[in-house]
Amino acid sequence: MTERTGNSPGHPPDALPDDFYETRYAPERQRLQDMIFGEVYEDYFGQSSWITTAKYDRLYRWLDVTPEARVLDVGCGDGAPALRLAQTFGCTVVGIDSNANAIAGASVGAHERGLSDRVRFEIHDASQPLPFPDRAFDALTCMDAVGHLPDRPSVFATWARVLKPGGRLLFTDQVLTGPVSKEELSRRAPRVYAQAFESGYNEQLLKHSGFELLRGDDLTADLADLARRHCGARAAHADALRASEGDTVFEEQNRYRAVAEQLARERRLSHLVFLARKPN
Repeated sequence: MTERTGNSPGHPPDALPDDFYETRYAPERQRLQDMIFGEVYEDYFGQSSWITTAKYDRLYRWLDVTPEARVLDVGCGDGAPALRLAQTFGCTVVGIDSNANAIAGASVGAHERGLSDRVRFEIHDASQPLPFPDRAFDALTCMDAVGHLPDRPSVFATWARVLKPGGRLLFTDQVLTGPVSKEELSRRAPRVYAQAFESGYNEQLLKHSGFELLRGDDLTADLADLARRHCGARAAHADALRASEGDTVFEEQNRYRAVAEQLARERRLSHLVFLARKPN
């Protein structure tokens, strides 16, 4: 059993590991988050990953999707990237995430944008076998979520199964490219499960799973800059965040972003993007 930490008077209970995403996607917190994230990202469109809006648009062009394409977004969160993908390229998108609040918010977003006929969201744990037939999708994306999925070899094999021959896989990951202590790793991902592997591991798994690596890019400079911006925005709204998150989570989230900036600037933790293809 996980033990709760004490709180200052007037502050809400701090989140447990099991309910971190429940609080992260709680509807009553969305307004504050959007305000803060709007100060972090230029042209903020609702994303919460370590990816700028300009990079999202560039990376999505790598998929080379048409309006006839069907795309699976794994770990879609509250759906903003999936909706941007569908709105930009006219394709059909299915987003999956294990959090009910996230999926509910994503579905509302699809309705508000008039995209419910082309975008749907489903509650599903992406670490489990996917509930889709073989060769169901023309492309698959997983943006900053693969590190939260245990048994990566099985995950990659499942992705290969649901992609059509010639289908494209686009994902981002944080990769160890220097010495990182256990304490730094624990601060990097407080209260959530997260893996970080050494450089070359994803390439080996892609090859073993039958994928052909087409291209990649290094987003580490963006990670460092966004982490710095997050630290500044959280400091500017410290009172509101403490009232919303509780003292312990507030401090943990500050340390998380501070260590992310340090590791990225020192190039001990790199943020990389991979584009792969399932051969015909």
